[in-house]
Amino acid sequence: MPALPATLENDAYAIYEDFDQFSYRAISHMMDNSELIWKLLKYNDNEAWKKADLTSEEKQALIYDGQDDASEFKVFMDTGISDVFVREDCIVRISPLSIYQENRTVGTLYIMMEVYSHFKVNHLSNYRTRVDMITRELLGIFNGAELGGIGRLNLDRMANINAKLEVAGQIPFKGRSIIFGNKSP
Repeated sequence: MPALPATLENDAYAIYEDFDQFSYRAISHMMDNSELIWKLLKYNDNEAWKKADLTSEEKQALIYDGQDDASEFKVFMDTGISDVFVREDCIVRISPLSIYQENRTVGTLYIMMEVYSHFKVNHLSNYRTRVDMITRELLGIFNGAELGGIGRLNLDRMANINAKLEVAGQIPFKGRSIIFGNKSP
């Protein structure tokens, strides 16, 4: 059998070189495109949505980056946590979920965004819930968004069979999970 051309041997495979940056890039996009999410995460009172916008430094202070006590933070780049949350709080988790390889060059990447709020801080003075407002914001800023290295995210079940929004959480934390997909070479 003759050898494959060099381009097929070396260049025709999806390598997902930015896989380890998916969460970071999504959180950076959230920092630049939604003030409401950050207010709803920082403040636990029922008028959090009315508060002043946070500075970049205040937003960064809410992002977990390996400190000893993860329960002090609100935004995470993975699923699960080993520290116990003893406060009535709200958190967001953004992490790569899976890759379904369709062939050697194209795969569907899935990224999961989870929102959890303690029952006691979920209801707001505007007759909405913290979880639903954050979910709406995540849908608005990420559905169709082009993120460098990730591509264009979408919540399109016809294009990505696992893309969906569903209820998540365990008492006393309720929440929602969004799975965005993206075809990626």
